[in-house]
Amino acid sequence: MLFQLLDKLCARINGMEAAKEAPRFVVQVQKMRPTLRADLKARGMAADQIEKSLIILSIAQLGIIKGIPEIVTEMSKMLKAGSGEPAFRCVIAASLAYLVQPKDLLPDDLPGGYGFVDDALFLHEACALSWEVAGDMKRAEEKRKIFQFIFMFVPDKSRELFQSAISGIATTLNIMRSVDPMMAEMTTQMLIANPLQPIASLGGGAAGAPSTFGSQFANYPGGQGPQYTWRDGSTLGVNFPGGGGVATDGRDIFIL
Repeated sequence: MLFQLLDKLCARINGMEAAKEAPRFVVQVQKMRPTLRADLKARGMAADQIEKSLIILSIAQLGIIKGIPEIVTEMSKMLKAGSGEPAFRCVIAASLAYLVQPKDLLPDDLPGGYGFVDDALFLHEACALSWEVAGDMKRAEEKRKIFQFIFMFVPDKSRELFQSAISGIATTLNIMRSVDPMMAEMTTQMLIANPLQPIASLGGGAAGAPSTFGSQFANYPGGQGPQYTWRDGSTLGVNFPGGGGVATDGRDIFIL
């Protein structure tokens, strides 16, 4: 059942057009993150550039959301192949099950694709954790940068709740490593068969829960701008992870 639900989710995301959804995404961001304009202004953004900058940042975020199906495909292959550490396979299954929950932290039907912000966060945390498990800290750090960029769009009133839920991913790994591998595999198969059942461990970690990736919230939000953002004179740009990007000079928007 999990894979069928994921196919529907990915088809929905594949049908989105970032440039068309961006204006509605911006409207939703301004509702959920009313402090974002002040944050950009505090970082030196000219008042007459903020509107275009919000469009750029939103297109960049939608570009990351459009990458969800590719990550889902790779994680699904891992589950179907039965490869990897049982405890981590369970984390992957739980992360994918989160994506298809009808009532997660942000409903998927929010305008402009905004409802997929939480899904992107969970997947990139799981990816970062996977690289840490594999011992590739450089690639884990790259995922952490993407994670921090996505986190700038989290609703002002829900940031602690999001931190708690994301910390629960590493907590789930620690719990599953402490039980018999057969139990971890059984839990994985249960999640694949019935992904809509409650996932207590994944969503219930305390804000200070143990995490092998505990530095992810250390510097955000802070004084620095989001990673992958650059300025060249009056031009502001955001590079997409994996290539490409968007930029504006305050008058026009350019797809890189």
